[in-house]
Amino acid sequence: MTRTARRLPGLRHIVVALAAALTLSMFTTGAVDVADTARPAAADAGPVVDDYPYRGQSSGVDPWNYYKGQCTSFVAWRLNDRLGIDFTNRYKGQHFSNANTWDDAARRAGLTVSGTPRAGAVAQTDAGSFGHVAWVARVNSNGTVLIEEYNWATPSGYGTRTVPASSFRYIYFGNPPAPAPDRPAESVNGDRFEDLVAVDAN
Repeated sequence: MTRTARRLPGLRHIVVALAAALTLSMFTTGAVDVADTARPAAADAGPVVDDYPYRGQSSGVDPWNYYKGQCTSFVAWRLNDRLGIDFTNRYKGQHFSNANTWDDAARRAGLTVSGTPRAGAVAQTDAGSFGHVAWVARVNSNGTVLIEEYNWATPSGYGTRTVPASSFRYIYFGNPPAPAPDRPAESVNGDRFEDLVAVDAN
């Protein structure tokens, strides 16, 4: 009886802290998956619209040294127009050639390449003969992303898709991924993650 009486204040503190932590977690703006990777809540990176200045064109070279109507040309336009980044095929002295080389060129240029999506990032994959890049228009809280792209379902044309975030890696041009939200200090095992506390018959 005496031992139980001494323990109750400590248990009460943990339960109160747990309740506060759970309440706090309901209002955070992001979520953390099992790999402790930040997954931002729904956000956008401008209107989802085909504002590409060379739509309908499939020949010739754009001002960023890409062929018009290609996925690389569309994303180069987005980086210049939406982020104000002076991106070209030779950005920061690196050759951003076909889409399947963008991740390697980005790393050499000192950019962040991550598995964590963010609105306004470039979605990139090496799949296919030349790879593919797209614009991340929105990151959804259910683990999917809305992308805008050219030359995927429609040859030299615009399209959108909602796909699992794991479909791509992500290149950040001046907008690194959001950090994981801070975790409350009150934790039974000290890992700073909320713990479930229960009392058995003993």
